[in-house]
Amino acid sequence: MSIEMRRVRGGIGDIATCPSCHNEVNSFNYRVDYESGESFIYKCPFCDLMFMYPLMLSELTKRPMESVDDADMFNSSVLKRLHEQLIVKKEIAVARALLGRHNFSLLDVGCGTGWISAIWRDLGADVTGLEPSASRRRIARERHGIRVLDSFVEELGSEESFDVVTIRHVLEHLENPLEALRHIHSHTRHDGLLVVVVPNIDCLGRFLFDTRWSWILPWHCLFFNPRSLQGLVERAGFKVENVYQTPSPLWYPESFFRVLPGSSELRERFYARLNIWALLPFAPLVAAGYLSGFSDNITLIARACRHK
Repeated sequence: MSIEMRRVRGGIGDIATCPSCHNEVNSFNYRVDYESGESFIYKCPFCDLMFMYPLMLSELTKRPMESVDDADMFNSSVLKRLHEQLIVKKEIAVARALLGRHNFSLLDVGCGTGWISAIWRDLGADVTGLEPSASRRRIARERHGIRVLDSFVEELGSEESFDVVTIRHVLEHLENPLEALRHIHSHTRHDGLLVVVVPNIDCLGRFLFDTRWSWILPWHCLFFNPRSLQGLVERAGFKVENVYQTPSPLWYPESFFRVLPGSSELRERFYARLNIWALLPFAPLVAAGYLSGFSDNITLIARACRHK
């Protein structure tokens, strides 16, 4: 799909309803033109959420990302090991501390190829995955032995409930995130935990590259900063326990290729040989974002509250 994105200062468009706080918004910051139409990225002045309207992918069945390499850290054992040690194990440690135990049941929403699910399982969790992509679901089952349900989160019909629900890099794909989180809440046990990971739209990379940043269009339709994510989770009935930011060099290469003229061949060679050494040139930007409080991803951990 051919996509052209441009910033619009003070854009006024059709009235759109914010998917998080449900207030009406008519001002947008970006216009996106593509083969079959145009969409706009609004910023809600009430809750700070940036969202796309109308959606570029309006049908639920077109939403799954079938690619495997990006979901599997480009088959790099070093990148996987670093992510496990620096990112995933911190999530697990916080979850264990809040739950007060090491063994628990876990639903991994959008588990992808299952390699992160397997880390939780190997450290004591009884894991069930949820993945609508057939190619990713097959790898999770065959390579990692994960029990995986074939369902979108909005359509999860199981009556099971879980001690922990993780939803990593999924929420930004959803048309109705509030309804999805409320549905997740109904599958989370009392005092259970929700672990959310999303890209941080208020990161250094977006401020530097703007329209050439890795917006992941047309699949992403919501763009969170810490404030908008926390507000959404609280509206869904959770009590936020911890919010922190984490760095990732994987967002930067695509933006650089968009800046460089005639870089399509270079891009193909880069991703074909992607490893830790290829990402080192982006380390100063990743470090600067992390140290300045404008890092690449947001992790939020919240407790499921029950209304009296």
